[in-house]
Amino acid sequence: MDRNLLLAVSLSVAVYAAWFGFLEKRFNPPVDTPTVSAPGAEASASRPASLSSASPAATAAAAASPVKLDAAEAETVRIGDAVAKIHPRGATIVSFVYPEPMGSVELVADADQGLLATFPELEFKRDPSAMNALAYTATRADGLKITKQFLPGQGTVLPRVRVLAQNTSGRALDVGAWTLTVGPGLDTIETEKKENEDMQRAIALTPAAKGLNGRIDGDFNKAGSHAGPYRWVGIDNRYFLAALLPSPEHFGPAQVSLPPKVTLTAKPVTIHPSGTFAWEVPYYLGAKGHTWLSRYGMGLERSIDFGYFAWIGRKMLEALERLYGITGNWGWAILALTLILQVVLFPLTWKSLRAAGAMKKLQPEVAKLQQKYAGDSQKLSAATMELYKTKGANPLGGCLPMLLQMPIFIALFNTLRNSWELHGAEWIFWIHDLSAKDPYYVLPIVMGGLMFLQSKMNPPAGDPAQQKIMMFMPLIFTFMFLNFPSGLVLYWLTNSLVSTVVQIALKDRLEA
Repeated sequence: MDRNLLLAVSLSVAVYAAWFGFLEKRFNPPVDTPTVSAPGAEASASRPASLSSASPAATAAAAASPVKLDAAEAETVRIGDAVAKIHPRGATIVSFVYPEPMGSVELVADADQGLLATFPELEFKRDPSAMNALAYTATRADGLKITKQFLPGQGTVLPRVRVLAQNTSGRALDVGAWTLTVGPGLDTIETEKKENEDMQRAIALTPAAKGLNGRIDGDFNKAGSHAGPYRWVGIDNRYFLAALLPSPEHFGPAQVSLPPKVTLTAKPVTIHPSGTFAWEVPYYLGAKGHTWLSRYGMGLERSIDFGYFAWIGRKMLEALERLYGITGNWGWAILALTLILQVVLFPLTWKSLRAAGAMKKLQPEVAKLQQKYAGDSQKLSAATMELYKTKGANPLGGCLPMLLQMPIFIALFNTLRNSWELHGAEWIFWIHDLSAKDPYYVLPIVMGGLMFLQSKMNPPAGDPAQQKIMMFMPLIFTFMFLNFPSGLVLYWLTNSLVSTVVQIALKDRLEA
């Protein structure tokens, strides 16, 4: 049984190290030499045959040399709460400065290609006569007038990109397979830049099944064509999302390239003289806040990674939001949630403490058995198990509350790490961001001290090697928690503090 307990402790440490050291860090799956489409190539593909007056060699050279957009030529405008810059070439967003609790952040990772790019071969001009929208117009050589509008969102209505094609010639015109792109990549806040390369991905949500909100397509992050169908497609990182909601009637399969870039290709349309045709694509560009993404009813909140225990993570966030509404502070909300969980799990805690008390009383008898069967480990193990069975003690009974808390712990970790609501959320004193680590490591050190105190209150393990492992456990956990979100450390610290107080308060009763 001592060997089993040693194995259980070792596996627990291994699970913690593996989960938080490796699995929590998402990565882009390897692909075979992905081909990244240049804007010039997309323009060539989308240009109607009637406009292709250049030679094949010139066309190939243009496709191999992507057009670089100079941000200095862009016009500064406001799109929602963000300050953006729109370049005349393709009416492309080359800068999108998004307001965030600790300042502002530039979301355009590559200004040379920008976001929401369309018709990169055309030079657009601002239409000042447009009402309630940013409008840009350009006219092709064949007489097709293209108007690109950025329509604002309001309430539960998403903003939209509207592309209107008007035939001003006297003959039917083929619009051609033009493209709408997001990427490559999204930028992020300063503290996330180091991990951003690993956190970026192309992402898509499948249509909802009965009673469900759809699921994230795990293969969408691979380079190539993805037919769907999808409720939305886009790119994201830990905190931000750029999503498009195209109509399958008007757009073909989504093309994904790496670094994560999603290209939508419009299906060819022929427009008669004086006729018009419009494409309207709702989009989202901003922070992945569960609160406001949910209100759109499009499943955009599914982009937030709550990990394996996602349903628990969402419930944790909902509970935190309600407690925040009462306390007005996310730190106090975390403390309140910890106390509630302690009350809910108290029956298991009581059972664990009783098991620990029984083990403590048996230590003298276990020591005698160790002396008696010092040279025979099999007989010692059998005799020890018989003793536990006779006395009704379970050496692993104290592990049950820990095992049951693991899903909650993991779900809360992902909730505090990936929820935008907690970014920049202050608690007290030096804790100004509960989603970031404690800058002075006070919380993890105090937590380690409490864990050490708890270990001293528990019965010592029979095996000396086991005792050393248990002695180093608080130190191991302290080092693990140094770079964890301070909100998570606050939860575990409060949990340890309440457990210690309960153990001290019930000491006499447990010993009796």
